[in-house]
Amino acid sequence: MGAGMIDWRHWLAAAALLAGLSEVRAALPLEAFAGLPAVDEVTLSPDGERYAALMNVGKETVLITRELMGSPPVKALLKTDNREFRFQWIRWVNNERLVMSVMYPSQRGWVEVAETRLLSIKRDGTGVNNLVRYSHFDDHRERAQFQDRVVDWLPEDGHHLLLQLTDTGESTPGVYRVDVDTGRRVPVQSGRSNVYEWITDLSHRVRVGIRQRDAQVEVLVCNPDGSNWRTAWSFGLFDREAVWPMGFGTDPNSLYVHADHEGRQGIFAVDLADPRLPRKLLLANERMDVGGSLMRAPGTHEVIGARVGLHGDATVGIWDEATKQLLSSIDQALPQRRNHLLELSEDGKRYLLYSSGNGVPGQYYVGLKDEGTLSLLVEEYPALSGLDLPRKRSLTIGARDGTRLPVLLTLPSGNPSPKGLPTVLLPHGGPVAMDSNDFDPLVQFLADRGYAVLQVNFRGSAGFGHAHMSAGLRRWGLEMQDDLTDAVKWLTESGVADPARVCIVGASYGGYAALMGGAKTPELYRCVVSFAGVSDLIDLGAHEAQFVNGRGVYAEQVGSLWSDRDRLKATSPSRLAGQFKAPVLLLHGTLDRSVPFEQSETMADALKSAGKRFRFVRQEGGDHHLSGQLQRTEFYREVEAFLGEHLAAPAAAAAPASR
Repeated sequence: MGAGMIDWRHWLAAAALLAGLSEVRAALPLEAFAGLPAVDEVTLSPDGERYAALMNVGKETVLITRELMGSPPVKALLKTDNREFRFQWIRWVNNERLVMSVMYPSQRGWVEVAETRLLSIKRDGTGVNNLVRYSHFDDHRERAQFQDRVVDWLPEDGHHLLLQLTDTGESTPGVYRVDVDTGRRVPVQSGRSNVYEWITDLSHRVRVGIRQRDAQVEVLVCNPDGSNWRTAWSFGLFDREAVWPMGFGTDPNSLYVHADHEGRQGIFAVDLADPRLPRKLLLANERMDVGGSLMRAPGTHEVIGARVGLHGDATVGIWDEATKQLLSSIDQALPQRRNHLLELSEDGKRYLLYSSGNGVPGQYYVGLKDEGTLSLLVEEYPALSGLDLPRKRSLTIGARDGTRLPVLLTLPSGNPSPKGLPTVLLPHGGPVAMDSNDFDPLVQFLADRGYAVLQVNFRGSAGFGHAHMSAGLRRWGLEMQDDLTDAVKWLTESGVADPARVCIVGASYGGYAALMGGAKTPELYRCVVSFAGVSDLIDLGAHEAQFVNGRGVYAEQVGSLWSDRDRLKATSPSRLAGQFKAPVLLLHGTLDRSVPFEQSETMADALKSAGKRFRFVRQEGGDHHLSGQLQRTEFYREVEAFLGEHLAAPAAAAAPASR
């Protein structure tokens, strides 16, 4: 296996120096990492006079507001105990009223689903309204499953929004103008066959519809007057030729899109008035895909750039000179971070910034443009504030077939010699997702407990170009898994990891990868941890087939339940339970609406039948994202104890896990 283009003698010497310079300190309390972020979804009012946020206090999440001037108290408006209803996001619609999304688990027929509702509330806590209302004539008809998909916030209006909604008796969503004070709605755009997403222009006219049949996508566009609906682009969901609309510019025929540029995603402007649909490249990166959302100037709503999230330079993606200068000064004030300009007040004088980085927990700042000041507002992890936390090292290694794999390595602080360390391999979920060098509380927790942490952007990961992503299609448990194996062998051969003390820990797809690692390369891992992991690809495919377009998308991404059935069986960990040697820790929330709880039950039954060592933690009321504080703390405690039991002692002394 190739080890990349790195001289490991020089790298190890540098790593030893850096680790030796880090202050040796006692382990931090588990709660410093396991707590939900102290605040989330911070948002600035249009006039810039106050902010709203979701504050996590113990087991509860509270919607709060606070004035920015002086030292006023925080005002609590609404709260949830997170047992059933969870707040998803919040947004101001005017200076007096907020809109918020609420999600809860439900069931339609025999299918377990997640549902959303949309509420509005005044900033003084009064006037709470459910914005999607039904008359008593509709009581016998099924309500829309998703009621929070806002298409257009109508910022000049302040009392209405455009909402995408599948109304009673309809099979696809239309667009409605909804009064945020009363919930009264009127239709704006009727639904079209298989169109599940709508986009408006800056005159608030519905101009784009995205149609999907299984894994095939069409982007429909129309003229500014609503005439001549036509197909602009047609492509497969995972095709390199995909073109995804982002939004319109001030010119009603100028549409911004994500599309391919030399194998990487870039941002283009397209002239819809020209039948040839010419593209003007605005932003691309030779190494990474460029994603993100459009950034607009206050007042005019002209597109001034895109929030692309490339580390270390907030001006990347900005083509407005004044905004570039602002973000350049922010980068100087907060260096070596990801600085995201979230919102500007309607007069453009005050702005909200989110800043985080490698070993730097997230913080929200409020800035005054004219004064040139930047003030810390709130922190996500205040218990970690100001600490010298370990940093991720970005490296590139070679897989057995020469594929280049971006990896991240985090070493525990205060270790004078990074050799022979107990190591955790932490594959990400998705799998069309990525690990970055941004702050991650779980990585920091593991490093704080003395473990080296290895993260691999295996083939199938997003962000590194179409070829890297598409190489993972229909390759679950095959080359995708081999990439993880090769990364572990690289780290042990370099001397950093103790080959007898490596554990694989993952969630969702990462949980599948952890279980598959325990079955496919049982000699490689001392222990295996799966949170909400997939264990049977046949059963998962049958589950996905119950949802709109689920069967077709699953066939493209994972495999066909019929033509690929033998491969899916051969790469299902629960069907390979007899091959496990390492003890297994399984955790799963009973209200998971992404990966069915039964996936972990199936794995536990298979391990029990095979006489293998395992522990199964059933998280009552838990979801797929550890959104509840009880479940999140339990996860951290279980992982800490399990790793401590199996990675601390020599291999011969490892005790069996309880069942």
